[in-house]
Amino acid sequence: MLKIDRQNYILEMLQEKGSILVTDACEVLQCSDQTIRRDLQEMEEKGQLVRTYGGAYLSLDEDKSAPIQLREQLIPKEKERIGITASDNFIKDGDVIMMDSSTTCYTLAKHLVKSQANVTIITNSINIIKLFGNTNQTTKLICVGGTYKERSGSFIGNNTINSLSTFVADKAFISCSAISKKFGILDNYVQQQAVRKCMLEHSKEKYLLVDNTKFDDEGNFVIDSFKSLDGIITNKKPSDAWLEFFSQENISILWK
Repeated sequence: MLKIDRQNYILEMLQEKGSILVTDACEVLQCSDQTIRRDLQEMEEKGQLVRTYGGAYLSLDEDKSAPIQLREQLIPKEKERIGITASDNFIKDGDVIMMDSSTTCYTLAKHLVKSQANVTIITNSINIIKLFGNTNQTTKLICVGGTYKERSGSFIGNNTINSLSTFVADKAFISCSAISKKFGILDNYVQQQAVRKCMLEHSKEKYLLVDNTKFDDEGNFVIDSFKSLDGIITNKKPSDAWLEFFSQENISILWK
């Protein structure tokens, strides 16, 4: 298949679905992942898409983050390890917990619901809400409303912030778009940044769940500094430069 035909197909899929996986494009177009990655790089240089780990997506003016439909399919096993590690090491019986709408926090919530943990989850995530069925649950749910954003599978806006602000949680677990030694914890959507910042401000302990693809990535809005955190949980050992930075800043980090 000619390059122009491949790239036209990629654009059609992006217009239809908002995102595309390299593996899916390889299967449909019957070509190597190196070929697709070169196409995506060339198309990104033309401003036609944004590349991310394992795929690409269309960026919106107000929201440059990857759609949840793409994020759900990226490194799921690694995110599940982060969620289980957070549950096993930082959550106690009776905790009231705030969680954002990230796919990594979803794995934590799924583990808690499945194990019937005696905790209360406060969230703006539609996917976490869907974990709760009609059966009696030991795990309790508080859903904060607001304006529903399909791209992130979350409730956002002033009503969401106002609702969150009425609580004081024992712990907050959030993720982010990127982390930077210079700027701290970053997001690519200001409405989501506001929700995450509010969750941190209204929790006694604050934890960041972040997979290895977020280190030194880019973000447009600062959620908070690392100094606000009680701990960071990730899926693999960070680079020596990051370990030295965390040590100098006296920031606790755990990986498995």
